[in-house]
Formats: sequence, structure tokens, C-alpha cells
Amino acid sequence: MAFLLLISVTGILLNHTSSLHLGSQPVRQPWLLALYGLDLPDIRSYQVGEQWLAGDALGQLYLQGEPLSQCNGSLQGAVALGDLVLLACTRELLLLTATGEVVERLDGDFGLPLPLSAAGQCGDRVCLRSQGQAYLVDLEQLQWLPAVDAAVQWGEPGLAPAELRKRLRAHLASPLSWEKVVQDLHSGRLFGSLGVLLFDLLGVLFIFLALSGLWLWYRPGRGRRELDS
Repeated sequence: MAFLLLISVTGILLNHTSSLHLGSQPVRQPWLLALYGLDLPDIRSYQVGEQWLAGDALGQLYLQGEPLSQCNGSLQGAVALGDLVLLACTRELLLLTATGEVVERLDGDFGLPLPLSAAGQCGDRVCLRSQGQAYLVDLEQLQWLPAVDAAVQWGEPGLAPAELRKRLRAHLASPLSWEKVVQDLHSGRLFGSLGVLLFDLLGVLFIFLALSGLWLWYRPGRGRRELDS
């Protein structure tokens, strides 16, 4: 009975996967991702003033736990720059307002040394690190000057408050969709090769029960009369 219910419910869900948007809904449950050998993307959080900026390994940025914008590469650092915030991603610099509006994007076309691995303070200036070399940032001239013997305080990722981490987790995406989970439930693949074999055996069993039931029902003679009585 449990097998029939599972096959029926998952079959109905698969028939309506488009209207239910199962293919676009990522799985976020760690125990379910563990069955597939997957995990949620790694995330880094940096505190800038009273706000927390975060970014995952897929380039999605978050401000105070809410999705913000996409960045080219993972977040490597965040530094206050007057009324703006400078975000350093692996292959791009972003300038944001305090509310998260993107003011400017700078990449290798502007001579930016890549890949970036950190951002920090060189006294009253902002510095970037690329391939072990520190660079002073001059946004007015769009210059990245080697910071020779400069005392740099590199920004380090921190642990955001629990409430913000909870918000972040609710937004994190994974490569696994609910459509894939329902498909694997329907076929038994979610339980591995033994699950597929068990579902095959149960399928053969129900085929046998269906055919033998039909044969008993339609067989001529006394057997059918006894069955009817």
C-alpha cells in the first residue's frame, strides 16, 4: 500500500511539475542534500559598519541576509569607502551605496589586477591583494599602484548574527531541484541501487497480482462460481 501511494503521489507531482515549479525550486535541506553527496554553497560574511555583507561561492551577494546582486566570482572582502562600500570579488570590484544599490562595476578591462583574493585598509586608503601583491586603489584615476612596504590591515570574514545566518540559509541555492528528488522517489533511485531493485521487484509483484486476479476472475467453470459466491 505504501508503495502504491508513493508511486501515485509522485506520479501526480511529476505530471504537474511545470505548474508547481519543481524544476526551479532548489533543495535546501542538509539531510536530503547529504543523500546526493551535495552541500549548500560556502558563504563568507564581512561586517562593514553596522551592516553585514555576504557572498556565496556562486557569486550571489547578500546584504543583511537578503539577496542583493550577482558578482563575478566569490566575495573576497568588503571595505567602507566614504558613503560607499567597496566589494572585492574574485574577478570584479563593486561599489555599492549603503542600501545596496550598485554604483559601479570594475573588472579586468579597467586594468584591475586579477584574480583578487582580499581587500583591506592601508592607513586611510583601500588596498587589494592579487597573486600575493598588495595594490593601492585610486578610483578617481582608475589606477592600482603596487603598495610597497605598506602596512595593510586585511579584512577577514566573520560570523554574522544568528538571525542573519538564518535568513541567508533560507536563500541559499543548490544544484539539486525538487523535480529531481520527486523523479528519484518515483523510480526508487533516491534509495540507491537497492532501492531501484526493490521498486522493480514490487512492480513485478503487482503485475503478477493484477494478472493472477484477472485470471481468477475470468476463469470459466466452478472456480468462477465459487469466487462469485
